[in-house]
Amino acid sequence: MERPIRRLGVQMHGVNLTLEADNARLIEYASEHLQSMVTEPVRTPDILVRCHWSEGEWDPETNPFQSNSPLNVIGNRMLGRPDELVWLDNLRMRGLQLRFSRDGSQFVFDVAYRFCPRRATADSRPAYEYKKFFSLMRYLVYHPFIWHLSTFRGWTVLHASGLESAFGGIIIAGLAGTGKSTTCVALMQQARARIISENLILTDGEFVYPCYEPIRLDEGSLRLLGNGLDGLIRMTFPAGVKEKTLFHLLPRQLPKRVKPSVLFLPQFAPHRYLRELSPSLAVEKIIAINALVRELDDYEWYAAALAYLWPEIGRALRPIEVIRRRTEQVKCFELGVDPTAGVEAVVDDIVSVLADNTAPQRTCP
Repeated sequence: MERPIRRLGVQMHGVNLTLEADNARLIEYASEHLQSMVTEPVRTPDILVRCHWSEGEWDPETNPFQSNSPLNVIGNRMLGRPDELVWLDNLRMRGLQLRFSRDGSQFVFDVAYRFCPRRATADSRPAYEYKKFFSLMRYLVYHPFIWHLSTFRGWTVLHASGLESAFGGIIIAGLAGTGKSTTCVALMQQARARIISENLILTDGEFVYPCYEPIRLDEGSLRLLGNGLDGLIRMTFPAGVKEKTLFHLLPRQLPKRVKPSVLFLPQFAPHRYLRELSPSLAVEKIIAINALVRELDDYEWYAAALAYLWPEIGRALRPIEVIRRRTEQVKCFELGVDPTAGVEAVVDDIVSVLADNTAPQRTCP
């Protein structure tokens, strides 16, 4: 028996996406996850994403998508023709299969996901489902939006946080686990900064734009922040996804774009320090950070399949040029973070640079 299709409108920076799914719980989760991005579905969205949810054992060699003509084998785990590409197993998420196609000016991205409930006990099934919903948001919403903005506006995604402050915009770019989320929330509390995005940001080389997601804080971050969670609202559900608690920002605290003046690249160290970096060196480190972060590595695989289907000369070089322009317009600093000094020390070091944008190379006491 076929399940009814539920629809959700989503908008990011003027790009409209309609999400269709035959799983009502998935749509409810997406609405809670995306919050301010949710809109009424438009008649002809820029991107239509259709998700088919099924349960049971998964066969990564079977094509779950109906096609009106035969598809050629174009590579391992890939079938296609000039206007359609089916990815049977992208080796990124078990049970996930993708199809990319185009209907006139509208892009149609189909997602088939095979949920295997035997991997969870009866008691833990809801939490296990929510974890899968969380992971699917990349393929249902974020990857399509980032690809569209990259392809048609030339924007580039960074694994970084963006904030607006009285001293100018701030970028904090770093590997997962270097305390970006904790630092952002602490800056919001202690320096009255406004977070635009704390995990991924988009840039056109001049401004940075939010790629809105819930803020994820683990137990260690919550201990460091204590009661300093003003301006955050705990997500209604789920609790403890990815071993973290998810929070939303109040809508009034979401600038639409920011022009940064300072970029920080934090890393843990035995002692605190600030070291100015050349723009060229900052570019190399940012590109390396993007490549080392799993979700952006996943996105590059995703975007590569679309680039193969719809190639464009020069597209592959564009992100490097955008990042280069961005770093040339800001002061760049490597930020040594001493975990024993507490988050207040990190905030003090960042604010000291913001207050004096010509700070020389120095070692913090």
